Amino acid sequence: MKQLSPQSRIAIYLIFLLLATIAANVIAARLTDSPVAGLILMTSPALAALLASLVTRHSLIDIGWRVTPIKWLGLGWILPILYAMPAYAVLWLTGLGGVPNPTFLERARFTLNMPDVPTHLLIPAAFFYITIINLLPSMLLSLGEEIGWRGFLVPELTKWLGVRNAAWLSGVIWAAWHFPGILSGEYGAQGTPLAYRLVCFTLMVFASGMVMAWLRMKSGSIIPVAIMHATHNGVIQTFLERITYNTGHTAYFTGEFGVALLPILLLMAWVVWKQMAKMESQVA
Repeated sequence: MKQLSPQSRIAIYLIFLLLATIAANVIAARLTDSPVAGLILMTSPALAALLASLVTRHSLIDIGWRVTPIKWLGLGWILPILYAMPAYAVLWLTGLGGVPNPTFLERARFTLNMPDVPTHLLIPAAFFYITIINLLPSMLLSLGEEIGWRGFLVPELTKWLGVRNAAWLSGVIWAAWHFPGILSGEYGAQGTPLAYRLVCFTLMVFASGMVMAWLRMKSGSIIPVAIMHATHNGVIQTFLERITYNTGHTAYFTGEFGVALLPILLLMAWVVWKQMAKMESQVA
């Protein structure tokens, strides 16, 4: 069989992605309010990548299963904390968001079985549980997306267009993949105009996708990216959003659909853009 071009493999992947996503949405619609519905949707990029690899006789090793130095694993874990924690600290200090949310504390005491632990000890314990203890199961979920986005798509785009173009284009595709769920109201925060949520989310995914693409190509492995994706979900969705309570207009700033994460994330994207330029010049 003649070796297919990266363009052909990307086209085949996108076709499988479209079909897998449609099928996942149909199945999820029948599983209303079931956690399995979200799991099925999250695994559609991985399914598309595996099918595309099979059809094009593309080695699954190229997805990036190599063992990588611990510095890359650590970087995948720390990056979401670096762009999320300062953003929320500003919200809390300015009163744009309140902390701690009593509901979060109540649930944390129950989950961790720490009914009498002081708040100043409970919060670090909850953070440790979410970002360390729960990291492995969260990684298994994030791999459902990362096998597709950074495992298959980014390396193929890099072969075709170079790492910088692969980084921003994969971010655009990743964002667009979420649009149907956002537009239908099945995914995303409420309390702000839809157009505002779309803009904030798109910029957030675009910038974080740039960083993840750089991390994937620089480390040569999908594992640090899966850690970054899982840590992002844990730190932002499970910890910071839930520990913050609304003080009036908080929804405009918090989470993936607010503006607070964007300044540092866009700065990170600019930094890795410069790094990827050096990577390309070295290859040339």
